[in-house]
Amino acid sequence: MAIQSTSVQSWRIGEMTVSKVVDMIEPFDAARAYPEADLAEFDRHLDWLTPYFYDPAQRAIILSFHSYVVKAAGKVIVVDTCIGEHKNIPMLPSWHQRTGPWLANLAAAGVVPEQVTHVMCTHLHGDHVGWNTRLENGRWVPTFPNARYIVHKDELAAVQARVGDDPYTSPSYAESVLPVLYAKQVDLVATDHEFLPGVHVRPTPGHSPGHYCVELASAGRRAVMTGDLIHNPVQIARPDWITTFCTDKQAAVAQRTRFIDAHADQDVTIFAAHFGGPTAGRIASRAGARRFQVLT
Repeated sequence: MAIQSTSVQSWRIGEMTVSKVVDMIEPFDAARAYPEADLAEFDRHLDWLTPYFYDPAQRAIILSFHSYVVKAAGKVIVVDTCIGEHKNIPMLPSWHQRTGPWLANLAAAGVVPEQVTHVMCTHLHGDHVGWNTRLENGRWVPTFPNARYIVHKDELAAVQARVGDDPYTSPSYAESVLPVLYAKQVDLVATDHEFLPGVHVRPTPGHSPGHYCVELASAGRRAVMTGDLIHNPVQIARPDWITTFCTDKQAAVAQRTRFIDAHADQDVTIFAAHFGGPTAGRIASRAGARRFQVLT
């Protein structure tokens, strides 16, 4: 059930509350995102992909960059921290040195950084860790001074192995990951386990080596934050579609296919990292195919 206000979209999952905190929204060329796909597939699904997920005029997927704030049993958990501010990303001009509304939107969700107890990094790509840190007096410092940052050990190892070779990974690591390591605020996870009561870390490597999903369970209700397991709802109809963003493309397809099979027609709320508009939904079967059915 969605709870609407002028600036915050929130949902209740049993006794937990999930709020979406938006950083930015922008179109992305569908042919670039899915270089091996037949883009005519989008036209077959316009009835449910438009207007929030696909722009047929631009032939572009619509990418929302947002965090989820979970309030549960006295904990305040931020899942992924978007692009951030003042980050050096010259290869992506719309992200480079930008400023944005994320902190104000966090405040609108009733949270200040000092209240956050945990930051769960589904993976360490730059558009998921940007607000891990902020620039203060010329130094990158943790945005959330009292939080533990939860990172999969394989993800950190893979990123550290690429530092110096990857023009996207290297500045992101230096600005958004290394400062929280120096602050000794990072906890590494390695297994599939219940991280906090009702909060489960579910490793789903493929998009990146240590990618994980976050599962919630409370009072008989369930939800999943999928991270980048699914970039656009079209992949619910076509889980075999491979994005240009994924590290191990075949593993990403296998993980996505298993996830969709397991959650189709189930009473589980899906919160994806890049779905815009209503954002929350369920995987539903229609006429032998599957689609994303938004919750209103």
